[in-house]
Amino acid sequence: MWMNTKIKEVPVNRTWGLIVVVVSISLVGCGKCEECELNNSSETICETEFDNTDQYQDAIADREAAGATCTSKGGF
Repeated sequence: MWMNTKIKEVPVNRTWGLIVVVVSISLVGCGKCEECELNNSSETICETEFDNTDQYQDAIADREAAGATCTSKGGF
């Protein structure tokens, strides 16, 4: 006797879409950036541009010492 059983299908597109979104958000949160403005011009300084965190913080401190206003940009 055959039974009419349905196997629950996992919506593959939704699953992969969710994985892509989660990974994307994770990667965006990894990089710290600061937007520094001075004399109507702006410069984005990102931690990934430097060898270590100290160099990144020194670069921001140098811009601020020159009179720039730096604010956090992006990330979580």
